[in-house]
Amino acid sequence: MFIFNHGLTHCLQGNSYIASKIPPQPLEIWAYEGSPFCKLAREVLVELELPHLLHSCARGSPRRQAFFKEKGLFQVPYLEDPNTGVKMFESAEIIEYLKTTYSLYSS
Repeated sequence: MFIFNHGLTHCLQGNSYIASKIPPQPLEIWAYEGSPFCKLAREVLVELELPHLLHSCARGSPRRQAFFKEKGLFQVPYLEDPNTGVKMFESAEIIEYLKTTYSLYSS
């Protein structure tokens, strides 16, 4: 029973939505499934219902090597917002940026 409830609670997280301003162009995020930091940033994109392109950079992926070659390091999540020109690493900063820039309500 505990496992079911824990699983159900976990399953329901991220199902809340926050009213937001929809950007004219989709945001781009580089991330990979196994990272808890990437998960946090992606959950906020979903909660705000922001259109975005996900560039999955799993281990062994050619996208990971391309990212490293372009940026000079490999660190994810990484967000680019073509609407504002912002480019940033660090999940906490990305989350703060998304909420400050796109949420219709202050959190």
